[in-house]
Amino acid sequence: MPDTPATPAQHCTIDYLQDTLFGANPLSCECQARITQHGECVTLRILSPWPETLAKAHTLTIKAEGRTYHGVLLEAQASGADELVLAVERQPQRPGAIDH
Repeated sequence: MPDTPATPAQHCTIDYLQDTLFGANPLSCECQARITQHGECVTLRILSPWPETLAKAHTLTIKAEGRTYHGVLLEAQASGADELVLAVERQPQRPGAIDH
């Protein structure tokens, strides 16, 4: 699926870990995003608003329309004031997790 403005936005739940001085902080958010997959990488174009902590995440689990992606955040970049672009490298599924 090409990464174009024609890719429809979908409702997503993103569970993520943010590293702090006191250990990993588990966080979650719901948002609208366009998701495209390129081999082992997934690109999320998250529509505003999004939590500031999301751009500093380490590990993410993205659940959207019957699909689940697990991975490590490679890059986060604001694209204007209305979009956050996340590049995620997919990782093997955690033992016991269910991928749809």
